[in-house]
Amino acid sequence: MTGAAAETADFPELAAARALWSADRRDAALAAFAAAAGARPRNVKALLEAARAHGACFEIARAERLLEQAQAVGGGDPRVATAIAASYGRIFRERRAIALLEAMAPRPPAARAELAALYERIGRLDAALDEIEACRAAAPDAPELLLALGRVLRRKGDARPAAAALRRALALSSAPPLAAEAWSELSYLHDAAGEFDAAAAAIDRAHAVIRAGPDIARLLAQAAANNRAVERLSQAFGRERLAAWRARSPERRSEAVGHLIGFPRSGTTLLEQRLDAHPGVVASPERPLYLRDLLPALCRAGGGPLSLASLDAAPEAAVAALRARYLSGMAAALGEDLGGRLHIDKNPNHTGLLPGLLRLFPESRVVTALRDPRDVVTSCVMRTFRVTEFSAMLLDWGSAAALYAVEMGAWLRYRAALDPAQLVETRYEDGLDDFAGETRRTLAALGLPWDDAVLGYRERLADKAVNSPTQTEVRRPPHRGAVGRWRNHEARLAPHMDVLRPFVEAFGYD
Repeated sequence: MTGAAAETADFPELAAARALWSADRRDAALAAFAAAAGARPRNVKALLEAARAHGACFEIARAERLLEQAQAVGGGDPRVATAIAASYGRIFRERRAIALLEAMAPRPPAARAELAALYERIGRLDAALDEIEACRAAAPDAPELLLALGRVLRRKGDARPAAAALRRALALSSAPPLAAEAWSELSYLHDAAGEFDAAAAAIDRAHAVIRAGPDIARLLAQAAANNRAVERLSQAFGRERLAAWRARSPERRSEAVGHLIGFPRSGTTLLEQRLDAHPGVVASPERPLYLRDLLPALCRAGGGPLSLASLDAAPEAAVAALRARYLSGMAAALGEDLGGRLHIDKNPNHTGLLPGLLRLFPESRVVTALRDPRDVVTSCVMRTFRVTEFSAMLLDWGSAAALYAVEMGAWLRYRAALDPAQLVETRYEDGLDDFAGETRRTLAALGLPWDDAVLGYRERLADKAVNSPTQTEVRRPPHRGAVGRWRNHEARLAPHMDVLRPFVEAFGYD
């Protein structure tokens, strides 16, 4: 490389941009990051932070240009090259990230750790294990590496060495994020071995670590407010309102959009992968664009907080702009044009807030994944998730059942308001018993013909990043091993059955 050396120091303009981002002033932050990167074009710290900010806002092309600039300026430094690769991973460009890391020779430990994480995301567990072991050659007792080792071994089915690595990690570190994940992984192992009391005890340890965190009280308070908003929204929503939204945009929209919703752990990821194998479908996995950016903007355009009145009051020009932003953002994250295909937006967290999506796309189709509510709540409690106001309610049986009642109670009200031709419900268990028949029925409801490509969905998962906690399970052949799982924890679930019973009956599981 020639020219002046790359810069890595922080500076006031960059710190100001970071502060705006932390204050959730995204438009101002993007402008400030652009100014900082423009003022210091050889500062790789500014370039990387600006790239990540643009990527988080689904401005992927801008993010890629900034990363290319960072590569030209400082890519010869292994630390910078590793950070660039990690940034590509964060903007949905996993293949590019992997290619950069694989090209590094020699590959420093930080790059190996990043590459191992990326391999794990695309299901290349043996390759991930090789990178982890190479890192451990220099630091055999690093707790983070032991955790990664235990997780990958567990996903490979090597239970005994996985448990040993996880317990060693816990013996060496009590750091909350590490401890919570390690106990959760041990819970998986106990559950798979039929040691259900031990599994419950391990997940209780994981949840206790999370509940001790400084933000849990705030998150639970926000969850309670969110649940009240969902209940108000779903109670106010009706068929007449949806018809009015359609009438306000009388032109027939050319965009083909579908929403795949349901409660977490209801089989949404498996269904997404099956549908995505159809040549007439392109699916997006749990992107934050709608909840984090578009729904708040839609409510602001309507002059108030989240409510049906705010959605209704949003001017059609604002709705059209946000609709275009949704489509361009999803295409950017996918790295391909939607090309006239049906775009399926899979996100269980959209269930209670479906009216906002219908305000943007009132003609869109809705696919709701169902599973025995008792199995759903059991599956949610018996694992950990990234901590949010939603997942904070999945830390014990009672609040998890209450959250299920809020979300799926909202769905029952939305179901009553939608045109029957606009929705389809599909049961996880039916898809296991008759994969082709249930998928054919779902495709027909979406207006799509059957295609044999759907049968090969698992082949398409090779080297594909799966953005879901169920990434390991969805790569395996479907089986009924998780059906009726709630019976293994019936005593823990029993005090909350009154909350779940109406949904067991409503969805045909009685």
